[in-house]
Amino acid sequence: MPFPDRMIRPRGLSVVAGLLALAAAQAAPSPLELFAVSDTVRVFEDGYGLPDSPGKEIAVFGLRNETVSAQCVVRATGNAAKLTVTAGPLKQDGNAAQIPAENVSWNFVTGIFVEKNAPNARPADITRPAPARFPDCLSEERQCDIAQGALKAVYLTVRIPAGAAPGDYRGSIAVASGDASAALPVTLKVYPLTLPDQRHIMATEWFSTGQFKKFHGVDSAQSDRYWEILRAYAKNMAEHRQNVFEVSLDPVKSSLATDGKLRFDFADFDRYAQVFWDTGRMSAMETGFVAGRGKGGWASTEITLEDFSVRQESDGRTKRLSGEEFLRQFLPAFVVHLRQKGWLDKTLFHICDEPANHNVMAWRQAAEFIHGCAPELRRIDAIETPHCLDCLEVWVPKLDHLATWQDSFEGARRRGSELWFYTVGIFQGGSLMNKTVDVPLIESRLMHWLNYRYALKGYLHWGYNQWTDDPWNAPGKHLGDGWHVYPKRDGVLDSLRWEQMRNGLQDYECLWLLEDKTRQLQATLSPRAASFIEPGRRGVEIASQVVTSYTEFSRDPEALYAAKRQAIEETLSLDSSPRILLQTDPPEHSVVANGCAIDVRGWAEPGTHLKINGQETPLASDGLFLAMVQPDRKTGVVSVVAENAKARKAFDRRFKLRFQP
Repeated sequence: MPFPDRMIRPRGLSVVAGLLALAAAQAAPSPLELFAVSDTVRVFEDGYGLPDSPGKEIAVFGLRNETVSAQCVVRATGNAAKLTVTAGPLKQDGNAAQIPAENVSWNFVTGIFVEKNAPNARPADITRPAPARFPDCLSEERQCDIAQGALKAVYLTVRIPAGAAPGDYRGSIAVASGDASAALPVTLKVYPLTLPDQRHIMATEWFSTGQFKKFHGVDSAQSDRYWEILRAYAKNMAEHRQNVFEVSLDPVKSSLATDGKLRFDFADFDRYAQVFWDTGRMSAMETGFVAGRGKGGWASTEITLEDFSVRQESDGRTKRLSGEEFLRQFLPAFVVHLRQKGWLDKTLFHICDEPANHNVMAWRQAAEFIHGCAPELRRIDAIETPHCLDCLEVWVPKLDHLATWQDSFEGARRRGSELWFYTVGIFQGGSLMNKTVDVPLIESRLMHWLNYRYALKGYLHWGYNQWTDDPWNAPGKHLGDGWHVYPKRDGVLDSLRWEQMRNGLQDYECLWLLEDKTRQLQATLSPRAASFIEPGRRGVEIASQVVTSYTEFSRDPEALYAAKRQAIEETLSLDSSPRILLQTDPPEHSVVANGCAIDVRGWAEPGTHLKINGQETPLASDGLFLAMVQPDRKTGVVSVVAENAKARKAFDRRFKLRFQP
C-alpha cells in the first residue's frame, strides 16, 4: 500500500527547523514598542527630536493632593489598528495602600497644524521648524490607529488623594493592538507632605462666552445649557489651579429713574460670578474695562471712558450716558454691592487693557477718575509702560517689558504696588518664556518658577478659549496662544500647555511649603536669631537653579525635577534633628569674585556642633551663628556640617567664581 502524498523528514532535520523558526521569532522586532519620556516634552508622530535614551519605566513623584503627569510613547513597527491603552491602580508593596484606578487617567496626544513659526522667535527658541503638526491637545478617543514607523504619545495623569499614605507605589500601563501588546512599569513616590488647596500665587486666564453657540450648541445666555457650560469652564479652571476669574460689567442692568438717578440690578452679574465662587478655589474676581482707545486702536494716543446704555423707566427706551455721568453713580453703588456680597476685597478693577507710553497720560486720567469715584477698588491692568505711578494697585507688565525695565517695576513694588506679569505670544520680544505651541513645552511650567524666583504675585494670560473656527487645523497667527483648552460639545479638552501650567503652579506651592516651614520655625526663635532669617530666601535659591534670570533659564526636565525634589526634601529635613536654618549673602548660585568672603549665618538647635569649611563655628545660647568664609578656590563651594547626638547633616552652598583658577 503506497504512502500518502506527503514529505517524510528525518527527525533531526525537524528539530533543527523548529529551532531556527524559534530563533527567527525571537529576533523579529516587537510589533509595538512602549517607552517613557518626560511629560515636559512634545513627541512628534514622525519622531522629530525624540530623546536619545527612552526610558524603560515611568517614574514620578509628588505630594499628597497633587496631580502629577507622565508620558509614554508607542512606536509601531507595523500598522497598528485600534490601539487601546490600559492603566490600573498603583499599589504599595506589603500593604493595602493604593492610588485607585479612577485617579489614574490617560489621553492620546493629538497635534495642531502650524504653517509658520512665531515671527519673533529665534530658531533656537522653537521646538521644530514649521510646517508641522505640533502635539498639544489631549484627546478623549479611547483607541487610535498608528501607521508603520509612526509614534503616538500617551499622557498619563495621576491624582494623588489628600489622604494617601506616603511611600512607593507600583503599577503599569499597557497598550494593545490585535494580538500585539506592550507594557511599561509605573512607579510613584508620594512624599509625606500635602499640597495646600489654598493658592499662594494668582493665576488668571481670560475666557469668552462668544463661541458657546458654535462649539457648545448654546442657543441663549438664558438657557440652562449656558450655565452648564459655564460651570464646566469654572470646574476645569479650578482643577488647574486658576484662582482668578473675569466677569464683564455687561450683565448689570441699569435704569434711569424720572428723578435722574440710576438704579442697578446686579442679579445676573451675581449669578455669573457665583458659578466661579462655588468652585471654592477662587481668590479674586476681575471686572471693569470701562475705558477704550480712540481712532487707530492700540496705536491711538487717546484713552477715554466708554459710554453706557441705560433703560429709561419713563418710556422703556434706551439712552446713552457718558462714562463720567454713568460711573459717578455706578461705582459707589457697585462698591456697596460688593461689600454686601463680601467680594470687595477680592475685586480687581480694570481701566483699559495695555496702556503704553504713547497714551499712558490719557490712561492715568481715566484711572484717577475711577479712584476718585471708588477709592476702595483695587485697580489692575496689563500694561506696556512703567509710568502708571500711583494710579494702579496691581501692575501687570508684559514679560519682555518686565525683563527690560525691571528697576522701574521694582520701584513700583517698593512703593506698595503688587507686581504680576503676562505673556502674549507673537507680540513678545526677546528669547523669553512663551506659550505658542511651537516653543518648548516646559516653558509653560517654568513661568511659575519665575514667579517664585522674583517674588511676583501673579500671572495673567489672555487666552483660555479664544479659538479660531478650526483650532486644530487653522490656529491662525497666534499659533495656539489664544487658548489652553480645546472645544468639545459639553465642555473642554485639556492641552499639554494647560497641564504643564498647572504643574508649574503646583511646583510654586512646593517652594512655598519650604518657605512656610521656615517661617514656622523662625517664629519659635529668639527675636535676635529670627531677625537673621528670610523665610523665602532658600526657595529663591532653589528656583534660581532652574530660572537664573528673566532671560536665562533651563529647559532641561531633569534640572527642573531635581530642584523640585530638593525643595520637598529640604522642607522635610526641617522636621528632623539637627534642625538648622542656613542662609548666605550673597544667595547660593551667585557669581562672586575669586577670594571674596561669603556671609554665612543662621540658626541651629541647641547641642549642635557646627563646622563651616571644616572650621568649628560657635553657636550662641539662642542658636544664632555668624561666620565669614571664602568659597573653595577651585569649586566655589562653602561646606557646612551640623552634627549632634542624634544625627549628622551636610550642606553645600555653591557659588560661581568669576574667574576659573
